[in-house]
Amino acid sequence: MVWLKRLVALSLIAAGVGFAPGVLAQRVPRLRQGMSYADARQRLIDRGWQPVVNPAMLNPINPTPTVVYLLSQGYSELMGCQLVAVDVCAFQFRNRKGHLLEIATVHLPVIPTGTVTSWALRKNSP
Repeated sequence: MVWLKRLVALSLIAAGVGFAPGVLAQRVPRLRQGMSYADARQRLIDRGWQPVVNPAMLNPINPTPTVVYLLSQGYSELMGCQLVAVDVCAFQFRNRKGHLLEIATVHLPVIPTGTVTSWALRKNSP
């Protein structure tokens, strides 16, 4: 009986009916080290995760070229960058349950969009 429920659920998902757009928002999509941040970001948004807008990045004081580039791409979820031989940056997303996903990236002059190095899920406490 369980397999029948799963089959019906998968069929409804495949057909695009039966679920609200945010139903899958609780799950983190498959991320991997070395993937582009742009790809990771799109996967999160497709799953219903929302970028957490960082007010400090609306008008940053003395932004680095990497920060200027990232903000020009519309990455309002940028929490900040630290120069440690390369630019290491942090981004945040929130799901419907209020859980935060923090993503760390490394940015090189030749790859300004950045690559994912790590991520951490912080569950919302009740």
